[in-house]
Amino acid sequence: MKKTLINLSLCLLCIAFTYAQKTKFKTGKTSSKNYFTAIKYKDVRGKIIIPVSIQDSTYYFLFDTGAPNVISSNLLNVVKHSSKKNLTVSDSNDRKQRMDLTTLQSITIGDLEFTNTSALVFDGDNNILFDCFEIDGIIGSNLLQKSIVQINSKTQELILTNSIDNLDLKSETPTKLFINNGQGSPYIQIQLKGKNNVSEKLLFDTGASGFYDMSKQHLSLFKEQKVATHVLSSEGSAGIGLFGASEANTTYRLTIPEISINNHVFTNVMTETTDDKNSRIGSDIFKYGVVTLDFRKRHFYFNSFNERANLMEKQLGFTPIVQNNKLIVGVVWDRQLKGKISYGDEIVSINNIKFSNANVCDLIAKESPFKSSDTLEIAFKNKDNKINRFTLKRTFQD
Repeated sequence: MKKTLINLSLCLLCIAFTYAQKTKFKTGKTSSKNYFTAIKYKDVRGKIIIPVSIQDSTYYFLFDTGAPNVISSNLLNVVKHSSKKNLTVSDSNDRKQRMDLTTLQSITIGDLEFTNTSALVFDGDNNILFDCFEIDGIIGSNLLQKSIVQINSKTQELILTNSIDNLDLKSETPTKLFINNGQGSPYIQIQLKGKNNVSEKLLFDTGASGFYDMSKQHLSLFKEQKVATHVLSSEGSAGIGLFGASEANTTYRLTIPEISINNHVFTNVMTETTDDKNSRIGSDIFKYGVVTLDFRKRHFYFNSFNERANLMEKQLGFTPIVQNNKLIVGVVWDRQLKGKISYGDEIVSINNIKFSNANVCDLIAKESPFKSSDTLEIAFKNKDNKINRFTLKRTFQD
């Protein structure tokens, strides 16, 4: 029996679907032969949240090109749908769960109605993505296969059309957009430059936070070609799967001196590796230009706001994550900190603001407390329940 893998990236998540027979997600149909609709979106910590209409009621969905359509089981109970199929789903941490694949009879974005489109059904309580971002589902790449999508962060506007003539592309020359797997995920090709140059085809993932996440599988090649500098390694967990945090393993933090996307240059790109087999460009790219994904003609446009962008930023000596509704230490990078704090230590306060009883959604969907100042007084509680307090500084990585 043939197995098919489908990638779904949510928040800090990347999930692979594995099942016994090949499955293709339905794209959905529109009644409009020529269409153009512009939707105002909300930017919540880098997540694009859009209103959709189902049976004359408005709901909010994440717009995620790294995923197929997803709908919560609560919403599915009140909307028209048909033909369920059950799949075994493995997330990026190899945690498994059964999910239904259904067909939604109708969903409207702006004034554009899509009929008979596939969606996975998420049936779970206390899920960080759905609860903290207050969404009922995801608009994914399978719905976009017959459309052109343009995203402009300056106007916070998302456009869907089926004619490139409806868009202002400012003479921008496109590169190839690759469409992979049954859900129609978009991939682009970028250039990484250090002492040598390397090309990489990677997922264009509007549902992923950050600018660039490197697949750990590519690291050895990039080190060999000397396009990865300031490489640090440590044991810990830097990611969360749909069904829980990853197991502690070796992860890496590094800098790419230069990344070129459609001949637009980004320098000093810091990244941490992911266990997913694909690297990805995330939603931070919208800070730097207008993106157009032409799924119809397989073209990718990037109209940058400036010729070059320096992405160098100050970092803490550790990476925090949320686990079991608590803020904990995920990975310790600073050698001087490694004997003082460890993976799993709870972060109980920052600059005297207590987090021990904080709402986890305040940590996920609101402004990061770790960027409130370059100097932070942080209290940690270790596995022996001992409180340790340190003054830590955000610095540029050496």
